[in-house]
Amino acid sequence: MTKRLMSLAAVVLLAAGAAAADDLTETFDRTYPIDPGGRVGLENINGDATIEVWDRPEVRVAAVKRASSADRLASLVIEVESTGSSVFIDTRYPSSRDLAPADRHGHSEVEYTLTVPRTAVLDDINLVNGDLLVEGVEGGIDADLVNGDLTVRGAGGEIELETVNGSIEIDLGVGAVEDVDLSSVNGEIDVVLGSGAEIRAETVNGRIRNDVGLEVRKGKYVGASMSGAVGGGGPAVEIETVNGGIWVGVR
Repeated sequence: MTKRLMSLAAVVLLAAGAAAADDLTETFDRTYPIDPGGRVGLENINGDATIEVWDRPEVRVAAVKRASSADRLASLVIEVESTGSSVFIDTRYPSSRDLAPADRHGHSEVEYTLTVPRTAVLDDINLVNGDLLVEGVEGGIDADLVNGDLTVRGAGGEIELETVNGSIEIDLGVGAVEDVDLSSVNGEIDVVLGSGAEIRAETVNGRIRNDVGLEVRKGKYVGASMSGAVGGGGPAVEIETVNGGIWVGVR
């Protein structure tokens, strides 16, 4: 890289840092009643999300809204639909046609921390640009990301995780785990089993490794696959990635 390009890169980084430092912020913190096995959903375009558990029949929605201008911040709306059996959080971002011309190239995001009943079902967790961390949820998880990493610890129930550009790291609980479906287009997938399972894993461009004694078969031209019972068998664990490796271990 030439000195000129290095200087330009440094200016861009400094400008980005200054913009982030000058962001306006606003907090959101509310609690909603829900059945212990109720469903929780989240839609967000920009920002990370963390989902934790507690032993209360409530969902706490804590969020930090950030925007590059007061108009953008005012137009960044968190909408919560609560019915008692479900809580769904939607994030409304400002449309460029509703902003002044000088503000149309700004930015806005919302970072969420949700606290849900341990036995709640995470249904329709959808993030576009952001990572997702889920800890201790035993009722099941359905999550889709576009650009972001998925990390799940102590999971139970039926689990379906998908990301386009990002990795998946999941530590299955030792309780009632049902079928598991994991998919990434560009990213690695690491799985730690808490008990027996029926494994089926495939990758197009990447290696498959495991600490559970299963044979890895290489494709005739590309790819690799692995299948078999671990610990006497159990729920089906399907793992697929296009560009990325796969690793399976056991606690």
